Amino acid sequence: MKKVIYYATFVLLLSGCYTPLNNSGVATTKPWLEISGRKNDFEGKQYDSCYRFNVRFWPQEAADTLNLQESCITSCCWRSDKEEVTLDFNKNFEKDLARYGYARKYTPGKITLKVNHANWLNTTRVTVSPKNVISNTGLIKLSYKTYDNPARIAQLEKQAQAPTVKNTVSTPARTTQTTTKKTTSATTNVKNLNSPAKTLVQRVAGAKIDSYFYDMNKRYNKQGAVFLLSERLLYVQPAGENLAIVSCTAKARTGIDAEHLNAATFPCGQWLVDTSAEQVTPYDKRAQLIWGI
Repeated sequence: MKKVIYYATFVLLLSGCYTPLNNSGVATTKPWLEISGRKNDFEGKQYDSCYRFNVRFWPQEAADTLNLQESCITSCCWRSDKEEVTLDFNKNFEKDLARYGYARKYTPGKITLKVNHANWLNTTRVTVSPKNVISNTGLIKLSYKTYDNPARIAQLEKQAQAPTVKNTVSTPARTTQTTTKKTTSATTNVKNLNSPAKTLVQRVAGAKIDSYFYDMNKRYNKQGAVFLLSERLLYVQPAGENLAIVSCTAKARTGIDAEHLNAATFPCGQWLVDTSAEQVTPYDKRAQLIWGI
Protein backbone atom coordinates (compact mmCIF):
# COMPACT_ATOMS: atom_id res chain seq x y z
CA MET A 1 0.00 0.00 0.00
CA LYS A 2 2.84 2.37 0.88
CA LYS A 3 4.50 1.59 -2.45
CA VAL A 4 1.30 2.49 -4.30
CA ILE A 5 0.97 5.78 -2.42
CA TYR A 6 4.65 6.58 -2.99
CA TYR A 7 4.33 5.84 -6.72
CA ALA A 8 1.17 7.95 -7.07
CA THR A 9 2.82 10.83 -5.21
CA PHE A 10 5.88 10.59 -7.45
CA VAL A 11 3.74 10.73 -10.58
CA LEU A 12 1.78 13.74 -9.30
CA LEU A 13 4.95 15.64 -8.38
CA LEU A 14 6.54 14.84 -11.70
CA SER A 15 3.48 15.75 -13.70
CA GLY A 16 3.30 19.08 -11.87
CA CYS A 17 6.43 20.15 -13.76
CA TYR A 18 4.80 19.73 -17.14
CA THR A 19 3.01 22.30 -19.22
CA PRO A 20 -0.52 21.72 -20.55
CA LEU A 21 -1.03 19.63 -23.65
CA ASN A 22 -0.22 21.47 -26.87
CA ASN A 23 -1.93 21.24 -30.27
CA SER A 24 -0.55 17.77 -30.96
CA GLY A 25 -1.85 16.41 -27.66
CA VAL A 26 1.61 16.01 -26.13
CA ALA A 27 2.79 17.58 -22.87
CA THR A 28 6.20 19.25 -22.65
CA THR A 29 8.48 20.16 -19.74
CA LYS A 30 8.92 23.75 -20.97
CA PRO A 31 6.28 26.18 -22.30
CA TRP A 32 8.65 27.19 -25.13
CA LEU A 33 9.03 23.60 -26.39
CA GLU A 34 6.33 23.05 -29.00
CA ILE A 35 5.34 19.76 -30.63
CA SER A 36 3.95 20.38 -34.11
CA GLY A 37 3.35 16.78 -35.10
CA ARG A 38 3.93 13.18 -34.04
CA LYS A 39 4.12 9.62 -35.38
CA ASN A 40 2.54 6.68 -33.56
CA ASP A 41 2.91 2.93 -33.98
CA PHE A 42 0.03 0.43 -34.30
CA GLU A 43 -0.34 0.36 -30.52
CA GLY A 44 -0.77 4.12 -30.38
CA LYS A 45 2.64 4.76 -28.84
CA GLN A 46 4.62 7.71 -30.10
CA TYR A 47 7.91 6.84 -31.79
CA ASP A 48 8.70 10.22 -33.32
CA SER A 49 7.68 13.88 -33.07
CA CYS A 50 8.43 17.21 -34.72
CA TYR A 51 9.50 19.78 -32.15
CA ARG A 52 10.30 23.51 -32.24
CA PHE A 53 11.98 25.85 -29.77
CA ASN A 54 9.80 28.96 -29.45
CA VAL A 55 12.57 31.11 -27.97
CA ARG A 56 13.61 34.76 -28.04
CA PHE A 57 17.03 36.38 -27.75
CA TRP A 58 18.62 39.23 -25.85
CA PRO A 59 20.39 40.99 -27.38
CA GLN A 60 18.23 40.57 -30.47
CA GLU A 61 21.12 40.39 -32.93
CA ALA A 62 22.42 37.20 -31.28
CA ALA A 63 19.83 35.40 -33.40
CA ASP A 64 21.67 36.56 -36.54
CA THR A 65 24.61 34.31 -35.63
CA LEU A 66 22.45 31.19 -35.99
CA ASN A 67 20.74 29.30 -38.76
CA LEU A 68 17.30 29.51 -37.16
CA GLN A 69 15.82 26.82 -39.38
CA GLU A 70 18.53 24.24 -38.72
CA SER A 71 18.41 25.19 -35.03
CA CYS A 72 14.72 24.14 -34.90
CA ILE A 73 13.58 27.68 -34.01
CA THR A 74 11.74 28.85 -37.12
CA SER A 75 10.79 25.34 -38.22
CA CYS A 76 10.21 22.04 -36.46
CA CYS A 77 12.69 19.16 -36.48
CA TRP A 78 11.90 15.45 -36.27
CA ARG A 79 13.35 13.87 -33.17
CA SER A 80 14.49 10.81 -35.16
CA ASP A 81 16.68 13.09 -37.29
CA LYS A 82 17.94 15.42 -34.59
CA GLU A 83 17.60 14.78 -30.87
CA GLU A 84 20.25 17.32 -29.90
CA VAL A 85 20.73 20.90 -31.07
CA THR A 86 23.69 23.16 -30.31
CA LEU A 87 23.30 26.93 -30.57
CA ASP A 88 26.82 28.18 -31.37
CA PHE A 89 26.79 31.98 -31.06
CA ASN A 90 30.54 32.40 -31.63
CA LYS A 91 30.88 30.12 -34.66
CA ASN A 92 31.70 33.00 -37.04
CA PHE A 93 33.51 35.22 -34.54
CA GLU A 94 36.98 35.02 -36.15
CA LYS A 95 35.52 35.33 -39.65
CA ASP A 96 33.46 38.42 -38.78
CA LEU A 97 36.41 40.01 -36.98
CA ALA A 98 38.57 39.60 -40.08
CA ARG A 99 35.83 40.78 -42.46
CA TYR A 100 34.23 43.71 -40.61
CA GLY A 101 37.04 44.75 -38.25
CA TYR A 102 34.93 44.04 -35.17
CA ALA A 103 32.88 41.18 -33.77
CA ARG A 104 30.98 40.20 -30.65
CA LYS A 105 31.89 37.23 -28.48
CA TYR A 106 28.87 35.94 -26.56
CA THR A 107 28.67 34.23 -23.17
CA PRO A 108 27.64 31.48 -22.99
CA GLY A 109 29.08 30.79 -26.42
CA LYS A 110 27.17 27.54 -26.85
CA ILE A 111 23.83 26.23 -25.60
CA THR A 112 22.92 22.57 -26.02
CA LEU A 113 19.31 21.38 -26.08
CA LYS A 114 18.50 17.66 -25.96
CA VAL A 115 14.98 16.37 -26.58
CA ASN A 116 13.52 13.01 -25.55
CA HIS A 117 10.04 11.56 -25.04
CA ALA A 118 8.47 9.44 -22.28
CA ASN A 119 5.51 7.48 -23.64
CA TRP A 120 4.26 6.41 -20.21
CA LEU A 121 3.74 10.10 -19.34
CA ASN A 122 2.95 11.29 -22.88
CA THR A 123 5.55 13.99 -22.27
CA THR A 124 8.43 15.38 -24.31
CA ARG A 125 11.31 16.66 -22.23
CA VAL A 126 14.08 19.12 -23.12
CA THR A 127 17.38 19.25 -21.23
CA VAL A 128 19.31 22.53 -21.46
CA SER A 129 23.04 23.00 -20.88
CA PRO A 130 24.16 25.25 -19.26
CA LYS A 131 21.18 25.08 -16.92
CA ASN A 132 18.89 28.07 -16.35
CA VAL A 133 20.22 29.92 -19.41
CA ILE A 134 16.70 29.94 -20.93
CA SER A 135 13.89 31.47 -18.89
CA ASN A 136 10.53 29.77 -18.48
CA THR A 137 9.09 32.19 -21.04
CA GLY A 138 11.73 31.21 -23.63
CA LEU A 139 14.11 34.19 -23.28
CA ILE A 140 17.78 33.44 -23.99
CA LYS A 141 19.74 36.23 -22.34
CA LEU A 142 23.41 36.51 -23.28
CA SER A 143 26.25 38.79 -22.29
CA TYR A 144 28.87 39.84 -24.82
CA LYS A 145 32.11 41.71 -25.38
CA THR A 146 32.96 43.52 -28.61
CA TYR A 147 36.44 42.96 -30.03
CA ASP A 148 38.15 45.21 -32.59
CA ASN A 149 40.66 44.46 -35.32
CA PRO A 150 42.41 47.86 -35.71
CA ALA A 151 44.34 46.76 -38.80
CA ARG A 152 41.18 45.72 -40.65
CA ILE A 153 39.29 48.84 -39.57
CA ALA A 154 42.14 51.03 -40.83
CA GLN A 155 42.16 49.09 -44.09
CA LEU A 156 38.43 49.61 -44.61
CA GLU A 157 38.69 53.31 -43.81
CA LYS A 158 41.60 53.69 -46.23
CA GLN A 159 39.65 51.93 -48.97
CA ALA A 160 36.69 54.20 -48.37
CA GLN A 161 38.80 57.34 -48.66
CA ALA A 162 41.27 56.49 -51.42
CA PRO A 163 41.38 52.87 -52.60
CA THR A 164 44.61 51.66 -54.19
CA VAL A 165 45.27 49.06 -56.86
CA LYS A 166 46.66 45.76 -55.59
CA ASN A 167 49.21 43.47 -57.24
CA THR A 168 50.95 46.19 -59.28
CA VAL A 169 53.89 44.55 -61.09
CA SER A 170 57.23 46.38 -61.22
CA THR A 171 58.75 46.92 -64.69
CA PRO A 172 62.17 47.95 -66.03
CA ALA A 173 63.14 51.63 -66.12
CA ARG A 174 62.69 51.90 -69.89
CA THR A 175 58.97 51.20 -69.56
CA THR A 176 58.44 53.30 -66.45
CA GLN A 177 56.47 55.97 -68.31
CA THR A 178 54.03 53.44 -69.78
CA THR A 179 53.60 51.60 -66.46
CA THR A 180 53.01 54.83 -64.57
CA LYS A 181 50.37 55.85 -67.05
CA LYS A 182 48.52 52.54 -66.73
CA THR A 183 48.73 52.54 -62.94
CA THR A 184 47.47 56.10 -62.73
CA SER A 185 44.60 55.25 -65.04
CA ALA A 186 43.68 52.17 -63.02
CA THR A 187 43.88 54.07 -59.76
CA THR A 188 41.65 56.77 -61.20
CA ASN A 189 39.14 54.15 -62.27
CA VAL A 190 39.07 52.69 -58.74
CA LYS A 191 38.61 56.12 -57.19
CA ASN A 192 35.85 56.86 -59.66
CA LEU A 193 34.22 53.56 -58.63
CA ASN A 194 33.96 54.62 -55.00
CA SER A 195 31.10 57.12 -55.09
CA PRO A 196 28.93 55.37 -57.75
CA ALA A 197 29.18 52.06 -55.86
CA LYS A 198 27.99 53.67 -52.64
CA THR A 199 25.22 55.50 -54.48
CA LEU A 200 23.98 52.27 -56.08
CA VAL A 201 23.87 50.43 -52.75
CA GLN A 202 21.96 53.31 -51.17
CA ARG A 203 19.54 53.48 -54.09
CA VAL A 204 18.95 49.75 -54.65
CA ALA A 205 19.36 48.24 -51.17
CA GLY A 206 18.90 51.29 -48.95
CA ALA A 207 15.17 50.73 -48.34
CA LYS A 208 15.71 47.08 -47.40
CA ILE A 209 18.56 48.00 -45.04
CA ASP A 210 16.33 50.64 -43.42
CA SER A 211 13.55 48.05 -43.06
CA TYR A 212 16.03 45.61 -41.48
CA PHE A 213 16.94 48.14 -38.78
CA TYR A 214 13.30 49.20 -38.39
CA ASP A 215 12.38 45.59 -37.58
CA MET A 216 15.33 45.38 -35.19
CA ASN A 217 14.08 48.52 -33.44
CA LYS A 218 10.60 46.96 -33.10
CA ARG A 219 12.09 43.82 -31.53
CA TYR A 220 14.00 45.93 -29.01
CA ASN A 221 10.89 47.95 -28.16
CA LYS A 222 8.89 44.76 -27.73
CA GLN A 223 11.37 43.75 -25.03
CA GLY A 224 11.08 47.17 -23.38
CA ALA A 225 14.63 48.03 -24.44
CA VAL A 226 16.16 50.94 -26.34
CA PHE A 227 17.69 50.91 -29.83
CA LEU A 228 19.02 54.21 -31.19
CA LEU A 229 20.43 54.04 -34.71
CA SER A 230 22.83 56.78 -35.81
CA GLU A 231 25.10 56.86 -38.85
CA ARG A 232 25.45 54.18 -41.50
CA LEU A 233 28.89 53.70 -43.08
CA LEU A 234 29.76 52.22 -46.47
CA TYR A 235 33.25 50.94 -47.32
CA VAL A 236 34.20 50.20 -50.93
CA GLN A 237 36.66 47.49 -51.96
CA PRO A 238 37.52 47.06 -55.69
CA ALA A 239 36.66 43.60 -57.04
CA GLY A 240 37.42 43.92 -60.76
CA GLU A 241 36.61 46.09 -63.78
CA ASN A 242 33.58 48.21 -62.77
CA LEU A 243 33.04 45.85 -59.82
CA ALA A 244 33.22 46.57 -56.10
CA ILE A 245 32.26 45.00 -52.78
CA VAL A 246 30.56 47.52 -50.53
CA SER A 247 30.59 46.69 -46.81
CA CYS A 248 27.80 48.27 -44.78
CA THR A 249 27.97 48.95 -41.04
CA ALA A 250 25.82 51.06 -38.75
CA LYS A 251 26.51 52.77 -35.44
CA ALA A 252 23.92 52.55 -32.69
CA ARG A 253 23.36 52.76 -28.96
CA THR A 254 21.44 50.04 -27.16
CA GLY A 255 20.45 49.24 -23.60
CA ILE A 256 17.76 48.12 -21.20
CA ASP A 257 16.68 51.76 -20.78
CA ALA A 258 17.67 55.30 -21.81
CA GLU A 259 19.96 55.67 -18.78
CA HIS A 260 22.01 52.57 -19.56
CA LEU A 261 23.10 52.76 -23.19
CA ASN A 262 26.16 51.18 -24.77
CA ALA A 263 27.74 51.97 -28.12
CA ALA A 264 27.40 49.18 -30.67
CA THR A 265 28.21 48.52 -34.31
CA PHE A 266 25.92 46.42 -36.48
CA PRO A 267 26.83 44.89 -39.86
CA CYS A 268 24.30 45.46 -42.61
CA GLY A 269 25.76 43.21 -45.24
CA GLN A 270 28.34 43.10 -48.00
CA TRP A 271 27.05 43.98 -51.46
CA LEU A 272 28.56 43.19 -54.86
CA VAL A 273 28.13 46.21 -57.14
CA ASP A 274 28.46 46.37 -60.93
CA THR A 275 28.53 50.07 -61.75
CA SER A 276 28.42 49.53 -65.53
CA ALA A 277 25.21 47.45 -65.32
CA GLU A 278 23.97 49.38 -62.28
CA GLN A 279 23.34 46.14 -60.41
CA VAL A 280 23.60 45.35 -56.70
CA THR A 281 23.74 41.73 -55.49
CA PRO A 282 23.82 40.43 -51.87
CA TYR A 283 27.35 39.14 -51.30
CA ASP A 284 27.25 37.59 -47.82
CA LYS A 285 24.65 35.89 -45.62
CA ARG A 286 23.73 39.10 -43.80
CA ALA A 287 22.99 40.85 -47.10
CA GLN A 288 20.94 37.85 -48.25
CA LEU A 289 18.96 38.01 -45.01
CA ILE A 290 18.30 41.72 -45.52
CA TRP A 291 17.39 41.20 -49.17
CA GLY A 292 14.99 38.41 -48.22
CA ILE A 293 16.68 35.53 -50.00
